[in-house]
Amino acid sequence: MGVIEDVTPQRLSEEHRNRYHERGAWGDETLVDMFDAAVEEHPESVIAGPRRTVTYRELADEVRRVSAGLQKLGIEAGDIVSYQLPNWTCASAVHLAISYVGAVANPIVPIYRRSEVSYILGDAQSKCIVVPEKFRGFDYPEMIAGVVPDVPDLEHVVVVGNAPEIHDDVESAAYDDLTVTESDYTRPTLEADDIHALLYTSGTTGDPKGVLHTHNTTLFELRRTVELLGLSWETTVFMPSPVTHVTGMLYALELPYTRGMDLVMMDQWDAAEAIELVEEYDCNMTIGATPFLQGMTEEVSEDWDSSLRLFGCGGADIPPKLIREATDALDCTVQRVYGSTEFPTATWSPLDAPLEKFAETDGPPAPAVEAKIVDLDTGEELPTGQKGELLAHGPELMVGYLGDDYNDEAFDGRWFKTGDLAVVDEDGYIEITGRKKDIIIRGGENIPIKDVEDRLYEHPAIAEVAVVAMPDREMQEKGCAYVTVREGYEFTFEDMTEYLDEQGIAKQKYPERLEIIDEFPKTTSGKIQKNVLRERIAGELGMDPVTR
Repeated sequence: MGVIEDVTPQRLSEEHRNRYHERGAWGDETLVDMFDAAVEEHPESVIAGPRRTVTYRELADEVRRVSAGLQKLGIEAGDIVSYQLPNWTCASAVHLAISYVGAVANPIVPIYRRSEVSYILGDAQSKCIVVPEKFRGFDYPEMIAGVVPDVPDLEHVVVVGNAPEIHDDVESAAYDDLTVTESDYTRPTLEADDIHALLYTSGTTGDPKGVLHTHNTTLFELRRTVELLGLSWETTVFMPSPVTHVTGMLYALELPYTRGMDLVMMDQWDAAEAIELVEEYDCNMTIGATPFLQGMTEEVSEDWDSSLRLFGCGGADIPPKLIREATDALDCTVQRVYGSTEFPTATWSPLDAPLEKFAETDGPPAPAVEAKIVDLDTGEELPTGQKGELLAHGPELMVGYLGDDYNDEAFDGRWFKTGDLAVVDEDGYIEITGRKKDIIIRGGENIPIKDVEDRLYEHPAIAEVAVVAMPDREMQEKGCAYVTVREGYEFTFEDMTEYLDEQGIAKQKYPERLEIIDEFPKTTSGKIQKNVLRERIAGELGMDPVTR
């Protein structure tokens, strides 16, 4: 069973299991059970990818063949099986097949290269990885060949396409050759509390951390989404987010089977193509990060008559202005949703909430989620209107990190310490105001960043903005604003200070340096990597970067 044998998940005590089972939040259903039922009830529902489209019936046949193939390779219950696949139909089959053999799915985003892949495969002790032969011109088998010496647990590499000889220490096989006859497959005994997914965080503050989810944690998330949004077999989900990210994994590779929904995926982001796909397939809902929402908002025509009912936006900072613009342009409900790999959906606004709540807050705690704001120094719960760290717990929260040291830092009893700063209003709506580590301590005074970022985003010249702490010998820290400028505009430091003055922002919040860049460094979920920016500005100043 490899690395999972040694794991003691933080929240899988008998008391913890009983709490959620008694409340009906957790049950006995696994992803395998859910997919089997969906195939029986809706065999002609479709999974549409950029390379091919299959019905549920056809997908079920492929899943069982891949499952048999994995077992033939020696994959057993508890083994880690990684996949670094684009949003292709085969990703749906691979993800399901891993659960069918009782193994643990380990999605790795396609943009990762040797350094990140080597770290994840080694940390997870992965036994097998599935990769494309090529995607966007990149040779994945060649990369894996360079990784093999660093990951002794890796035994098999499955290639979607032609499978070359990769390395003497691993066996390679083509995906098509893996699909042996269904009769060779033996279904193991599965439990809903089994670990079924190991996802890695984006590592914005250090090495990526392995996040453990069970069938129960993810299926609760999906069932609640269905109830909140009133989804049915007539719903068509559009998914541009990578299926190897928690959003894509949950809402593309698992959600459709709750009700037998159709799914439409795209593997390379293009806003114009996204709009065409939504129109062609009459897509009703999508979940994605800020770049997807911004792209569609800017691309859509004024006479667009769409079937889209909901765009849930999360994973990165979402300026209030963008929510308002997108609601008008896309003519659907657009709302901020707060979550993470560890806690996929911690907040969710009711669909009948006013636009102001959608734009200015991240919503109240989602049903069955409990949350509180605590003082950064004392840990005491704060009253309404006071800013502190957000702590939360709920049935969809991960059962722990892969590594007890991480768990000791992340949990206060049953409460998960999100590391995010937040404030709750009189209606119970939570607004995320930044990261706990994402503040500027200027001469001992804490200066929040998000308010300035949101105001600067409203300037017509600015496409994107991030304010970070830069080192200063006198004040220890000062603010530096990084911005990308829209085509046809110019933006200077004087423009910035004059604009902030017009907005009535306190002068101590002003960034004291402006850097114009062509493109922001980002994580796979679309978050701006502020740690990279802090290192960049410190390097230019010849000083050590600000770290917390």
